[in-house]
Amino acid sequence: MLTVFCGEDSVSAFNHYSALKSNYKNRGFQIIDLESAELEDILLWMGQTESLFFSKKAFFTSNLNKKLSRKSNLKINQIVDTLIKDKNLEVFSWEQEVSSRYLKFPKGATIKEFKPSENIFKLLDTFYPGNLKIFLSLLNNVSLSTDVYFIFTMLSRQVRNLILIKNDVTDPKIQRWQYYKLKGLADKWTAQSLQKTYESLYNIEVMQKTSANPFSLVASIELISCYYL
Repeated sequence: MLTVFCGEDSVSAFNHYSALKSNYKNRGFQIIDLESAELEDILLWMGQTESLFFSKKAFFTSNLNKKLSRKSNLKINQIVDTLIKDKNLEVFSWEQEVSSRYLKFPKGATIKEFKPSENIFKLLDTFYPGNLKIFLSLLNNVSLSTDVYFIFTMLSRQVRNLILIKNDVTDPKIQRWQYYKLKGLADKWTAQSLQKTYESLYNIEVMQKTSANPFSLVASIELISCYYL
């Protein structure tokens, strides 16, 4: 069988995926991490003599959806379909920042979708010049219950979408009502301010990944907000 962890709240999806991996390990399963290109090898491995120390195996992969096609006759789709139908298999995939409506898995896969809370969207709607006090107040509340890196990721995506709209470029994944909502927010910004904000967010992300940021992620968001809002 195949279980898929997905959704816009990619951090929560990954945390549950990781927690499940630890749970299976504690239960005595042999944990096997594999690339999507190695899926075909699962059936071969399952047919081999069981390990002296492990009687059960659990397979973990990620971003498998990118390899699939809506054309069911492709080899990768057939392999995934076989894995789904085999009840003796334990296969798990984490799909980074993919909503369930964009999944291309055959029927039978177990889908666990993690959606952002309404509070994160309210926070994003307050991120515009002249609205600093309200944004910081809501940021303080939302960060108490929501992963800060997820907030940062959503904020970066929001600014990127505003830049696209400002340049008359439309993401096909954005629904019509979302477009008009973002268009209203984009009108509150100058193109230059949006670009500089995005560059600042990018620099923070680089510093986070290289452990060069002297501030916490929340403090970094607050600093950018004070400068651009």
